[in-house]
Amino acid sequence: MKFILLAALLSVCLHSAHALEIPPGGTEIGSSLKASVNAEAGKAVTLEKGARITIEKADASKAYLAQFTVPCVPEIKTGEPVLAVIKARVLGPSSNGVVTAKLQLQQAPYIALSPDTSLEIHPEWTELPVTLVPNKSAGAGMAALVLLCGQKEQTLEVESVRLLSYPAKTDIATFPRIRRSYAGREAQAPWRKAALERIEKHRQADLTLTLTDPTGQPLKNTEVRAVLQRHEFGFGSAVPVKWLVEDSQDGRNFRNIVDRLFSIVVFENDLKEGEWSPEASTEKRQQRNVQLDQAFAWLEARHIPVRGHYLMQVATPYNLHGINDTEVIRQRIFEGTRERLNFVKNRVREWDVINHPIAWHGADMLNAKPGLAEIDRETYRLARSLTDLPFWVNEDQIFRPGPQQERTFTYIQALNEAGLTVAGLGNQAHFDESFLPSPEELLAVTDRYAKIVPSQSITEFDVVTQADEELAADYTRDMLIACFSHPAYSSILLWGFWEGTHWKPEAASWNKDWSIRLRGEVLEEWIGRRWRTDLTLKTDASGQVNWRGFPGDYLVTTYIENESASSTVTLHHQKPTGRASLQKTSAAQP
Repeated sequence: MKFILLAALLSVCLHSAHALEIPPGGTEIGSSLKASVNAEAGKAVTLEKGARITIEKADASKAYLAQFTVPCVPEIKTGEPVLAVIKARVLGPSSNGVVTAKLQLQQAPYIALSPDTSLEIHPEWTELPVTLVPNKSAGAGMAALVLLCGQKEQTLEVESVRLLSYPAKTDIATFPRIRRSYAGREAQAPWRKAALERIEKHRQADLTLTLTDPTGQPLKNTEVRAVLQRHEFGFGSAVPVKWLVEDSQDGRNFRNIVDRLFSIVVFENDLKEGEWSPEASTEKRQQRNVQLDQAFAWLEARHIPVRGHYLMQVATPYNLHGINDTEVIRQRIFEGTRERLNFVKNRVREWDVINHPIAWHGADMLNAKPGLAEIDRETYRLARSLTDLPFWVNEDQIFRPGPQQERTFTYIQALNEAGLTVAGLGNQAHFDESFLPSPEELLAVTDRYAKIVPSQSITEFDVVTQADEELAADYTRDMLIACFSHPAYSSILLWGFWEGTHWKPEAASWNKDWSIRLRGEVLEEWIGRRWRTDLTLKTDASGQVNWRGFPGDYLVTTYIENESASSTVTLHHQKPTGRASLQKTSAAQP
């Protein structure tokens, strides 16, 4: 790959006047700017101040073909935020320009050291602040801030970049930031009104229940209360098995939220192939199995189903890194698939049989290795010979226009055409404030995939913002409303809810001390209150009550001869009628 590289590093004026107020306590970590462009993509030139890049042939999947780079002189440490202030503009009559900013290694394999974020570049000179929190460390001189710009035909000029590092736990809420939003956020957005009407029409049902007393006689003309205890629809989260079984206050708090709010879970890592390594000791395997059995039993007692995640991952999972013998890889995948299916049996309702079939740019892919081109399909066929459970494909960035959305679509089509029927799409839906598609866009993409799969799920939702909790809460609310309103979805799951065990602590709904964040209040309001059914009804002469509500598990209570009587009954869309005998449960009415 031939690059045009500006040989001379362009000096960045780190002490010139800046309009933005820079918070104290930062250390300057960058002092030079360079620009590089692939010869086929465009060109780069040095300016008196800064540099210009012109993209003549864009490639949305290869934004790295053109980039501005600012090397970081000292080491970069995990959790120590980096503030970049970028003075830039876009030239020409076209719309705003765009760059993707992130910290990464300067040399192959160019591993990202922070989540990336997109920045709009305006025609007028603008100082754009962006905060990047490293999730990996890098030694002195090994890291750089990169601004990728090869994804769009555009001409960009960057005059200066100021790069500062701050101590861990610095309150980044005080940092200057670009105020983000998304289309459809406004209170009276038409899409939301239409979605709420669809929820009322399609997610509720006409329910009927015939009630009898302990002797089997109809409860005639009796006042009863019907309260939805657990949704038929899957509202849920990823959960580590540890917190479903640990006898601690944190464990009890964790289980309380699961029991009170959710109607489905997925084990975060416990059923992944890496946790079933053949190198694990007998003691570790036994402990794993005991905890899994306990977790399955606890969930089954509460009618909380489990998604199986996952049987194999095409992007090479960590437990197979460094293994070059393709036959060893094949056997480990097959043996691990057999072992987990044999252990789990029908205790999950579906399996992500293939995880990350497309994956992110630069991922090491198993099916790209010699002799493993069909490893995903081989695993699919093996699993199908061992279980009749529905098989799903699970991938990220489905809502973002680009290669993962397009290639996942064609991947599922190809599996279907090969007779490997895909029952559902698991849409991971990890979001960053720099890319928040409108709810209408979410619905449009869902419509597209509904043509090739019978069911869809938001399997790993989270949203990361630069200390903008209101934005995170609003987007969580609107994602819930939009996706719950679409009949294609069977479930919506967060990828964690508690800071104490969240892969992105800043995206949690409850803090480590169990105080609630705004996005957690959204869950409480919509799943816990608005989308609940709690009615007081009166039976007719045959002991029957009728109501319209959300299907699921109902607790029905009344008083018989001044004694409380209750029963739990499950009413589904497919079976909206039922019978229940109310049994006395307490001595006297309070």
